[in-house]
Amino acid sequence: MACFALEDIEELALCSCCKCVFDDAERAPKILACKHHFCLACTRGVLGGSREVRCVHCWKRTELPEGRAEALPTYAAVLALARKLAPEPPCATHALPALWCAACGVRACRACDHSHHAHSLRPPREARIQLQRDARLLLADLQRLAVRQREFLLRALDAATALKVRLEAELAAPGGLLSATERALIEIDYAFGSLATASSERDRLRARHAEALLQCRLDDLIRNASVPLDFELMRRALAGLGAGEFTASTVVECRDPILFLANYCTAQLYTRHCLARRARLLDGATDSVAATLELDAAPDILSDAVDASPGATSGTTVSNAAVGSPILRNPIVFPLFYFNIEVNGSPFGRVVVEVREDVAPRMSRNFSILTTGELGLGYRGCSVFQCWENESIITGDFELNNGRGGRSVFEESFFMPDDTKMVAVRGAVGMRRSQKRHDNLGMVGSQFRIMLREIRGFTAIFAFVVEGLDVVDRLSRTGDSAGKPHSSIIIASCGKLN
Repeated sequence: MACFALEDIEELALCSCCKCVFDDAERAPKILACKHHFCLACTRGVLGGSREVRCVHCWKRTELPEGRAEALPTYAAVLALARKLAPEPPCATHALPALWCAACGVRACRACDHSHHAHSLRPPREARIQLQRDARLLLADLQRLAVRQREFLLRALDAATALKVRLEAELAAPGGLLSATERALIEIDYAFGSLATASSERDRLRARHAEALLQCRLDDLIRNASVPLDFELMRRALAGLGAGEFTASTVVECRDPILFLANYCTAQLYTRHCLARRARLLDGATDSVAATLELDAAPDILSDAVDASPGATSGTTVSNAAVGSPILRNPIVFPLFYFNIEVNGSPFGRVVVEVREDVAPRMSRNFSILTTGELGLGYRGCSVFQCWENESIITGDFELNNGRGGRSVFEESFFMPDDTKMVAVRGAVGMRRSQKRHDNLGMVGSQFRIMLREIRGFTAIFAFVVEGLDVVDRLSRTGDSAGKPHSSIIIASCGKLN
């Protein structure tokens, strides 16, 4: 009975027309419209016509797609069975069983005059199992690498978002422009003040003008650079800028956004390097002769720009302290707050938030006191009570931990949020409006939301995540369809970093 069943199975791997074994080439099994299948050679020659074929079992017609028998669908299950049952072909030269060389990836028998005798030869079936095992390992490793690449891309997206936020902050509050009040006070000093006051004010404006002039020239350098700039090229280019050797009209503006951003970030890093080096030399080693020589040898591009500014005289000098940043805009430093997260009692990660106290003073003070716990109440021990995958998470209800509690640190429990005009993008942190039924004014208390995508119409943005946005991503996946997390998510500790 078993032998009869085996014969039936072996017959399935044969073409019912020519009784040849199916293979991957001219004997590939092709399915007709009547669900019978034949090999490609029979479909093309015995059964085939110009546009259609007729089945030898039921005589039904099947139109050939594109007029070719090769375009008919292949019966994959029958082809796989034929591969399993087909005997391994012997060596065509010596008629000996062909083996498989794993090192070279070719068939060879032991009598072949080939270098495979120095390699390990395996039977084809054993070699196929080994190849399948290797393929599974490679697929698993590829999946692991894809996950790592996705995490890296998320980090790159977070960095790009943080850079976008900083640039928007510079555009919203440019430090080089004088307000109307400042201009009026300067006019009063010149009209009614003493000569000494007017002279010092002129020197201060000259220093600001020199810094702005140098900044614009450096911006032109970054905009028109056709190659990536390193620290050495930056230093030499700045020396040329100070001497007036660079003109933006002699070069073509760079059209590569990646190159432009790379040079911009390099300039920011070079700024930090120069400022840190100058502070280290001035603070720690000004008494030594070597340190003095190193300080004198440091590139002082600003003095050249001051000398070249309008109204400068040979007897007038401006100190570096009066100017601030000698090369680039100083990075704006805002308060940083950290949140250490625990999931089911185990450490899960840290989230660091940068608070914009310049545009949201009241919300920033409320958030700062709740984070540090100065008044005996705050975010420590709070639960993350809502998690929406790839959208946001919500926490800050230190009273009820369900979204119905929480209050501010001010005398009034809820207050109107600052009008920051900031957009709710990925990584933004905003105060959540009160969920009290009697409150229809849109006031805020202590609850806040961390966004994972742009949410149009959401206001009360006052901070941005600068570290740990991947932690927030993973937390958002713990929520169900209603936003309730499956695990217990707790703010184990929190506080201020700087």
